[in-house]
This record gives sequence, structure tokens and C-alpha cells, in this order.
Amino acid sequence: MWLVLRPEHKIHLSQDAFAQAGIDVIGLALQTVLPKDNVQEIVTQQDFIHTDVIIFTSQMAAQLALPFIGDLPNHTYIYAIGKSTFQTLAQWTEQYPFWCNSHQMIVPPVAQQTSEGILQLPSLQQLAGKRALIIKGERGRSTLTETMTERGAQVTSCMVYERNALTTPIATQVWELDDIHGVVVTSNEQLQLAYDVYPHSWLCELKWIVVSPRIAQYAHALGIPNHNITVTHGADDAALIERIQQLME
Repeated sequence: MWLVLRPEHKIHLSQDAFAQAGIDVIGLALQTVLPKDNVQEIVTQQDFIHTDVIIFTSQMAAQLALPFIGDLPNHTYIYAIGKSTFQTLAQWTEQYPFWCNSHQMIVPPVAQQTSEGILQLPSLQQLAGKRALIIKGERGRSTLTETMTERGAQVTSCMVYERNALTTPIATQVWELDDIHGVVVTSNEQLQLAYDVYPHSWLCELKWIVVSPRIAQYAHALGIPNHNITVTHGADDAALIERIQQLME
């Protein structure tokens, strides 16, 4: 059986998605995600008029920020990381078609729905003199900020939610260590939380599915052998399900 590490609000949705694909998993939350108390103030104080690039890093980031973003200027380009993020932006645009001045929203290819994937887009290679705004959660997506800054952009982070470690993990069903042979993880933070909670020797024996080479490197640094790590390039349930199905063949 696989453990799927997700924030608390996603564990049941992920378990249901895997179950529909015929894969038996347990959703496990080691952290909860909560909106910041002053989201409206945080969003409205951003200088959208002079922003060239806006990146929404998650569905929650889009859901929380969009109600407080006015019409954007013609020169602003909008990027989404993840299929669910893009769908949220598309739905908002259908309801409020003028907020982005009919710009096409840009999303990485299906197989590259990560920070690394969006950074490979041709339009984000030359950023000298550009102003970029990353709408995200606290402590997330440092790779975006660092790389875009190196490419010449002036990067601002708009943090609309926070992640808090749970005192006691929350699972979709009762389980024991011996029940598990693999773990799915979508961030370094969740991986570290797992190491903070469970025996290291047990974690190193399991198969791991991670969503980027960066997380694979972090897992290896924690002691997980490379032969136990498989990289998939999408963090949504569909991409994770496809990878597990390939491993089961």
C-alpha cells in the first residue's frame, strides 16, 4: 500500500482519485494549510499595474488572491503551476473576462507541472528589467524566486497562506508501518516532516515517488537510496497515478 502525503484539505480527495484508478492508498497529512488573516490587505498592496509576470503557484493561491486582483494591464503575463491552478484561473476568467485583458494564460507542459517546469518556458528565460510577482504560500517555491532573480527579474512574493505542521498526523484510515511499501511526496517540506515523525530506517526501505529532481536530491541527502526514488514531473493526482501504474506493470 502507498502513503500519499498531502496537506490536510487534500487527503480525502487524493485517496478518492487513486481509488477510482484502482490503486489502494492512504492519504496522510503532516501539515495543514490556512489562509493568512489579512489576505485582502496582502494582495491589494501589490503593485499590479507595473508587474510584468504573475505566477500562481497553487490552486489555493489562486482561489485566495483572485477576488482582490483588479483588471491587469496589457503587458502582464499570467502563469499557473499545476492543472488545478490553471483550471481555477480559467474559471475566474470565464466569469470575469476582462481582468487579464484577454491575455492567454501560460502553463507548463503536462509533464512539467513544477517550479522547474515553468522555469523552462522560453518566455521566462530573459527577465532583465522585468517585475515578477509570485503568489504563493509561506516558505514555498524558493527555486522560482532564486532563479528568476538570477535571470534579472525584480521578484516580489505575495504570501496568502501558511503551512503549519500538525501535532498529530491525520490519515484517511488506520494503518501500521508494515502496511506500507511506498510513499508519494510533492514537496521537500512534506518529506522533511515525514523524517521528523517516522523512523528513518523504515523510511529508507520504502519506494518513493517525488515530483522533481530537486526533491529527489533532498530525499537522497536524507538517506533514501537512489534506486528507491522515482521522479514524476507532475504533482496532480493524475500524474502520480500514472507513475504508480507504470511501477505496477
